[in-house]
Amino acid sequence: MASPADAPREFDVPLAGHAVWAGPEGIGDARFDDDAPVPPELELPPELGDDPRVALRRTLGMFATGVTVITTRRAGQVHGMTANAFMSVSLEPPLVLISVDRRTRLNAMLHEGSTYGVSVLSEAQSQLSDRFAGRVAADASPEPKFQVVHDTPLVEGALAQFVASVVRSYWGGDHSLFLGRVEFARYGEGQPLLFHGGRYERLGGG
Repeated sequence: MASPADAPREFDVPLAGHAVWAGPEGIGDARFDDDAPVPPELELPPELGDDPRVALRRTLGMFATGVTVITTRRAGQVHGMTANAFMSVSLEPPLVLISVDRRTRLNAMLHEGSTYGVSVLSEAQSQLSDRFAGRVAADASPEPKFQVVHDTPLVEGALAQFVASVVRSYWGGDHSLFLGRVEFARYGEGQPLLFHGGRYERLGGG
């Protein structure tokens, strides 16, 4: 949801409580097999422009997703970011996956055994998404409120909430992939905030 040249924006919000220890450097550093054949270059039609990163991002943006806020807790602070790279993996065992830009501080805070929260935003929470993504000033959006579950902050009023414990981390190019076992899940009534083609959408085209 950020431009290809810029790292996603992150946020820190004070929250009284215990600290969460950061993980060691190098999370997700394991590469694919070094002996694997060199993959072919990305093929894109010329009408998509000269910058393959921009073209690929715009093409990927045609896949409509929900909008989430990924959170963790460290040194009495809620730390996190807006993200749409979240997916379910398995029901038995209950597993989910998030993808985090390797340049972010959040990437260094997550490690096997740590927990992260995923708050799926409702259509009424686009301002919170903008605030957590750094697109609006803090004083121009609603003050965020969090619920703490399993020592992990979750956005209050979110359409769905998950707490997951990291069981594996993987190298994903310029991102790290964190596979989490779900320890808590809750959902409520409402409509989701959607993201498609670089902008917010709502069910029914509202």
